[in-house]
Amino acid sequence: MNRPRGLFGVTFIALFVALPLMVAGLRISSRVIVLADDVVTEDLYAFGDHVVIEGVIQGDLFVITGNLIIVGRVEGDVLGLVGGPARIGGEVTGSVRLAAVDLEVTGSVGDDLAVVAAEGAVEGSVGRDVYAIAGSISLGGAVGRDVRAQVLRMTIDGPVARDVFARTGRLALDDEAVIGGDVLYKASSEARVDPAAAINGRLTRRDVITPVWAKVASRLFVVFSTLGFVVAGLLVAWIFRGWSGRATTAAEQRPGRSALIGLGILLLPPVLVLPLFLTLVGIPVALVLLLAWVSALFLGPLPAVTAAGKRLLRGRGGMGAALVVGTIVWRGAMWLLPLIALLLYLTALLIGLGAYGSAAWSLRREHPAVPATPAAGYTAEV
Repeated sequence: MNRPRGLFGVTFIALFVALPLMVAGLRISSRVIVLADDVVTEDLYAFGDHVVIEGVIQGDLFVITGNLIIVGRVEGDVLGLVGGPARIGGEVTGSVRLAAVDLEVTGSVGDDLAVVAAEGAVEGSVGRDVYAIAGSISLGGAVGRDVRAQVLRMTIDGPVARDVFARTGRLALDDEAVIGGDVLYKASSEARVDPAAAINGRLTRRDVITPVWAKVASRLFVVFSTLGFVVAGLLVAWIFRGWSGRATTAAEQRPGRSALIGLGILLLPPVLVLPLFLTLVGIPVALVLLLAWVSALFLGPLPAVTAAGKRLLRGRGGMGAALVVGTIVWRGAMWLLPLIALLLYLTALLIGLGAYGSAAWSLRREHPAVPATPAAGYTAEV
């Protein structure tokens, strides 16, 4: 069951390939809507709380959103991250590759469907393969080729033209399930097969050693932590515009110096926290330092990752696009290269922390604290 992992890893790396061409087709708004009468003649890159496609997109659709609704037609692929529900009731002639909290497909997908989700339901048709990493998934529509999944619960109640490969806690084949080939699954219990279900090949079960829930949970954590990192990064860049911009520049122009400063920033707080915990007055200060340090472990890589994305895009698309592209490449590389994942993370963390420190110091030097002036009519005693 390594193929789904490889697919999603390659997908995250591949997402950035078309982004350098995104300037003309970029839409950023709280609501991005393509109306029923609209025809988008190029690729569309949509970033917003809600993305609604009622019309026609003649290219690919790349989205980062909280809610996605497609009731129109996308003549290319659909790729992206959805922090909430994704509803595909229209037609996608290419492939759909999405990470979403809740996915529902009632329309048609011409090529492959690759999904990472907490819950998924596919009642429409998929022209080729279905790849899924999910908490639960229900397949009630027609699948043109294979199904490959790593899920806690999986239900098939429709035709699958070829084979089903699954690692699952519970597999159910309902009365309308028709499997053209084999059903090969790893599970701790036997599949529930309705007497009316048809399997033209073998039904084979293998025992699992690692609990399925642990495997699925780890995959979901990777995807949704990536989404959280991007959202948090956009918020930080928006709230602290000047600081974030300087930090990204420092990470891009002086990565070695930033890494050395970042090493000091990483090691200093734990050293300061220990003695503070020994006094009642110091405990609140220690807790604040500890909270800030833990937050820095998550958000620290932001400048380095954004700087990497900026280089890949050659300055086009703005800081937001640079963050998205850099995150996809960085997280995708850690996923595909687990042996050096820790090194990749630490490198970005040290450079990012040092860049934040350098930016804060430069801002302080440019805007030193202004001493309070005496009130009018007051003369200081000598």
